[in-house]
Amino acid sequence: MHHTAEHSEHLSPGDPAPGRSVFGEQVRRLLPTSAQLTARRLRDLLRAELRSGAFGAGRLPSESELMTRHRASRDVVRAALDLLRRDGLIERRRGLGTVPIREEYVVAGSIPPAGRSLEEHLALGRISPRLLHWAWTPAPPFIAAHLGDVEVGADCLCIEYVLLVDERPLAVFTNYLRATEAAGIDQATFRDDFYALLHSGGVHITGCDVGAQAARADDCAAALLHILPGEPVLLVEQTIRDSAGTAVDYALGVCRGEIQLEIGGIPRIDMTRSLPR
Repeated sequence: MHHTAEHSEHLSPGDPAPGRSVFGEQVRRLLPTSAQLTARRLRDLLRAELRSGAFGAGRLPSESELMTRHRASRDVVRAALDLLRRDGLIERRRGLGTVPIREEYVVAGSIPPAGRSLEEHLALGRISPRLLHWAWTPAPPFIAAHLGDVEVGADCLCIEYVLLVDERPLAVFTNYLRATEAAGIDQATFRDDFYALLHSGGVHITGCDVGAQAARADDCAAALLHILPGEPVLLVEQTIRDSAGTAVDYALGVCRGEIQLEIGGIPRIDMTRSLPR
């Protein structure tokens, strides 16, 4: 006679249900709740309003006003405001209520048109550079690959500077300029912005490619930007092109976290054409 043993599973309340993977259950537990997602969406809306200057230097609407305006519960409104506080964007002041404490800069992701300065183009305040380095250097392979008709080891001009807005550091850029264009510029004329410097040397630029990535400030960048190490920053990569479309300058930059890069006029791309059929 054969005896068949029955196996029964005893699941504790924290164990995954039969048929559900342990990994899937762990992922499910990490997902935000509906209330957390609602608070995050409200935080994002309020942050966009802050950046647009909707509240100016005055206070934000009260909790009750925000509840009515966004049809949200008091708990959700408080959670959204707490997220903004953690971002360092608002604080509660006695007698004033909740007020914005950090200015946001919206920066156009394009070069200024001919005859217009970067200061006019961005309309953020008085723009000036603090020069850190100006020297000829042999182009390493990576730089040579990003510049038009430049061989490895050929001379290019390395210009590193802090971009100041009303004497406040906003970004640090290191530019590698082709020798052909660099020969016509003068360090003494670098008093405004980098594009104006190029124009002063007869370099006619018509476009640029820009890439951006979120990161945290290292000790050196933090010191130059007057922020704490580890604070959020934006890493920027830029290739500047002349009227013929040739890359004449390649730059790497670190921008303060207050910068919002605004890029417009991007054409619609049909991604389905690249899919296998």
